[in-house]
Amino acid sequence: MDPKEAGNTLALFSLFHHDITPNLNGTSLLEKSHFNALNSAPVCDDQSIIQVILDVVQEATLDCGIGEVGITLTGGFDSRVILAALLFLGIKPVCLTYGNPLNKDIIISKRICKTLGLKHLNAVNHSPTAKSYLEDVKETINIDEGKAHLHRAHRMAAIKEFTKKYKIKVLLTGHFGGEQIRGLSYNNYFSSEIFKCFNEKNTKLKPLIQSILKSYFIKESSYSMNQLEKQIKKLNWMQDDKLKNKLYFLYDLVGMNHHKQDIRLYSKFVKRVVPVYLDERFINTLIRSPHHFARKKTGKLASLSHPKLYCNIIASLYPSLLDIELSNGYKPKDYRKGLIYYAIKRSIKKYILKPHNPPSFSYGQWYQGFVAENSAHIDSAVWTHYDKKAYFEALNNGEHLSNEGYWHKFSNPIFFNLKKKLTE
Repeated sequence: MDPKEAGNTLALFSLFHHDITPNLNGTSLLEKSHFNALNSAPVCDDQSIIQVILDVVQEATLDCGIGEVGITLTGGFDSRVILAALLFLGIKPVCLTYGNPLNKDIIISKRICKTLGLKHLNAVNHSPTAKSYLEDVKETINIDEGKAHLHRAHRMAAIKEFTKKYKIKVLLTGHFGGEQIRGLSYNNYFSSEIFKCFNEKNTKLKPLIQSILKSYFIKESSYSMNQLEKQIKKLNWMQDDKLKNKLYFLYDLVGMNHHKQDIRLYSKFVKRVVPVYLDERFINTLIRSPHHFARKKTGKLASLSHPKLYCNIIASLYPSLLDIELSNGYKPKDYRKGLIYYAIKRSIKKYILKPHNPPSFSYGQWYQGFVAENSAHIDSAVWTHYDKKAYFEALNNGEHLSNEGYWHKFSNPIFFNLKKKLTE
């Protein structure tokens, strides 16, 4: 590969945190019919959405016996709706959570399973070490041929542990449910700030690219700015229409790239993985309903309406799930008591009580050790693209954040180094 082409590949990965080659070729989850539907009055009601979810779940589990259906369960709405559909169909799934047992998602998942008599595994519930994580990273890179980033390693470890204990034939997941209803939340792990700055702040592209790539330690001499700019301007989410950009970014980068990493990894251990909300029937129906984010007004008041659809589905399929609180502290039935009651209770829980909720997977001091140890073994060919001096100065300053998005800039060179060694 030409050095500049290789540099552009690393630069694009730094900017968008994923291999976006399919997007450069025009691949998209969205079609013209979806935009036409959004420009028309909604024609699908709650019952249409409920029926689609039931159809997807029933088809997925048709040939499964007792104990052969699994679900990735959290304390949120997305997985609870799928669980309600399973229970409505008379199926008791085996439930998977992973990470810190003190995390609210895991506490609530355990409570659900205990209440309903479901089998449950809290996988990867120990604190990782630099050594154990490296082994998981290597296996993740190997089994997905370097397509999934090393930050998915704990999820690979979780599904591996789960399927070792339970003989699951079908795994249902809640990937990409809430995003289509809530809309895009900007963070630094779906991608760098390039999209937020471009779409929301109208930041000029060239200086934005230069600034971000410098913060990711990419040498300016490593890539071709003209070629990189042309590639970025091809992306469906980097055009002139802000709403369309959000739709494409959400469906194609988040849905098609980010979530598909997990789905591919899970598929290495389970015969069939079914991300219910990524099923084209669900997408088509939600887009044609009043609940799709593109049809809603923005703002805090509008966001209070997001639970409505979930609550209606649960009430229709398995009402007792309305009585078990969510990881954010309130129960689904609170919403059904009225918007004012729900808003007050939600505010008390969130702003007054401010409950501590440790992350399910923490990027603590151990991760700094993982980066320090593995960055010391990066091949010189990788350092031709990265500013080694700036990298280690930033790594050694000791003022680090504890989230995945922050650590991308340090883990990317390690990822590409391991990928080069393990897959080439």
